[in-house]
Amino acid sequence: MGRHKAGTRSLGAVMRGLVLLLAVGLVAGAGWYALRGRPTGDDGTGCPTTLRVVTASSFSTVVSAAGRVLRSGQDCVLLDITAADGRPAGGQLAQVNADVWIPDDASWATVAPPGLLVPTDKDKGGAVQQETSAGATIATTPILMVTDQATADKIKGAGGGWLALAGLLDGKSSGVRLVVRDPSLSGDGLVAAGAVGEAVWLKDGMDASSLALNTTRAVTRTVNHDLAATPNEVGEVGLVPEYALLPIMNLAPNRVYLSGADHTAIMRYTWLPTAAAARDPQRAAALKRLLASFETTEVRQAISAAGLRGPGQVRPPFEGGSALPEPTAPPFDVLAAHHVQHVFATWDPEDRRSNLLIAVDIAGPGTGAGSSPAVIGSAAPGGRQAPIDVLKSGCRVVGDLMPVGSNLGLWEISPGQPGGYRKLLPSDRLDDTSRAAFARSVSTLTTHKAGAGLLDTVVAAYQSVRDDWHDDMFNQVFILTDDANKDSTNAQAVAAMVQKLTELQDKERPVTISVVVLGKKDAADRLKAALQPLGAYVDYAQTVDDVQAAFIHVMAGGLHE
Repeated sequence: MGRHKAGTRSLGAVMRGLVLLLAVGLVAGAGWYALRGRPTGDDGTGCPTTLRVVTASSFSTVVSAAGRVLRSGQDCVLLDITAADGRPAGGQLAQVNADVWIPDDASWATVAPPGLLVPTDKDKGGAVQQETSAGATIATTPILMVTDQATADKIKGAGGGWLALAGLLDGKSSGVRLVVRDPSLSGDGLVAAGAVGEAVWLKDGMDASSLALNTTRAVTRTVNHDLAATPNEVGEVGLVPEYALLPIMNLAPNRVYLSGADHTAIMRYTWLPTAAAARDPQRAAALKRLLASFETTEVRQAISAAGLRGPGQVRPPFEGGSALPEPTAPPFDVLAAHHVQHVFATWDPEDRRSNLLIAVDIAGPGTGAGSSPAVIGSAAPGGRQAPIDVLKSGCRVVGDLMPVGSNLGLWEISPGQPGGYRKLLPSDRLDDTSRAAFARSVSTLTTHKAGAGLLDTVVAAYQSVRDDWHDDMFNQVFILTDDANKDSTNAQAVAAMVQKLTELQDKERPVTISVVVLGKKDAADRLKAALQPLGAYVDYAQTVDDVQAAFIHVMAGGLHE
């Protein structure tokens, strides 16, 4: 009996062994079949290439659909997808060793690490740009104004466009307020806020745009956590992309939607391959396949399901979507780097961090043939203000807007003083104590008798900032003058100043020069032409608003086109 039981156990073990061997054989056979049907890649997944894609969260489902398309076939491609938005996405590119970035707007290319991406400019990118299709638009979505009927009527009454909205956001008596997503965290916010600034820029120029954005910020509710910047109260105008509106159309029947009669604000989902991937033949070939996949039926359906407009630019078919206006005005251009910086500097104090030296040169009435004119503008009580009072006000704005940790100094051009100027406040790190000292120094600014000193002071101020250069902020000299001494007409002296500045230039320590001339366009034109080789920003101010705009522009880093 014992031997019989033992034999039974042995037979069972043998049978189990046979079953196990058969199972192993089947698995091995299945594995062999799978490997024969698909080449083995270096990553062990069965695909020869894996592309690392960084994309906006609102586009991640589309890229996932493209990944499903690319996983099939003999030369399959796998996608390693990172969803990241806004400025943080730019920082992710190098960290994940990305092969391509598909942000929710082309303007984000300005925040990528230098040299990381293939240039989208044909002149700079050359054959590589054409070969990789860098800068191609994959999908779009317009941004609409969302508000109540009474506020919509105000916008329509003012012209119905983005410029009309900007005019109503003057912080005075219109009662109109703005709602946007944080411009640093999404294309929704950046393109929306940028559209307000662009409308003013196109009409009145760069400085006026800076002032308009600063004024707008004061009457804006910024959304950091919700999907869309929808209005909550009467008088609020939410700037919301179409893709975020389509799924919720039936939830807000009383809202009014405007697209902008003058321009269309539009987000462009853009193809931005990295230079390293473009140099690698295998990855470059895989990138071409990925780009081509966005034209397939499956991926086009994913674009539509995400609420985005594909290559045909047709609105996706969502229930209730027909209530949205179809944009007909020409689109704004993609925001250039300087325009993007204006938006960032308006919303984030850290983007206003500067090592700034201000030098003021204003002659008093009757102190010479070229004495300062009155400055006229809507911001002044009675329509007129003394230039020195306007400049004091502008300096105070600068002192209030610059963040702690900046560097700030104030000089006053004073003919007869050694060097032609006196230091009311030597440049110092800005904190509560030094901010108060700056305010006191501003109150002591005075006019002077017209005389020499402007040109030498520009050189001295430039050298001072260069020698105290900071690598973590903008380094700037800001000169305000009425050119009462007519220094701009002394061609020899101006040329000598430019020569000295040229010799002081240091590529490792760049310093921006901004000059604003009060009331004398001819003087501004002469100085602009002379300082052009140095890349200086020179303009003239005729009104109080012009002067305020110039100060605000300096807060954006003093950059210029």
